[in-house]
Amino acid sequence: MFACIRSLGRPVGWTLVYLDLVVCVAAWPALTRAGRALLLVGVVALLLSHWAALALTGLGEGLPLLTLQPADRPWETWLVLPAAWALVLWAARRLNVDREAAGTDAASRIVAVER
Repeated sequence: MFACIRSLGRPVGWTLVYLDLVVCVAAWPALTRAGRALLLVGVVALLLSHWAALALTGLGEGLPLLTLQPADRPWETWLVLPAAWALVLWAARRLNVDREAAGTDAASRIVAVER
């Protein structure tokens, strides 16, 4: 069973779009200033690792393409992706709790904007 799980491989390129567009945008309103800074540092570090992998490929140092993770240890799949999902779920829950505490919902905000 674990051999099957380990063979999931490397998700080449998924974090470039997923972290930038989905996680950052979805979690940003729920984060504090320190949380936003931590998120930006993490995303920039991950994106820099992808650029480093691309540079290594161009220099002929193997074929990492867009990720520095080896095929036998897909750390982006097992660490970054679940952490990103957890952050988005936490942010959605926090925003929902804040909205309920304020006594407003999305529909009332849309009506208020249209008036």
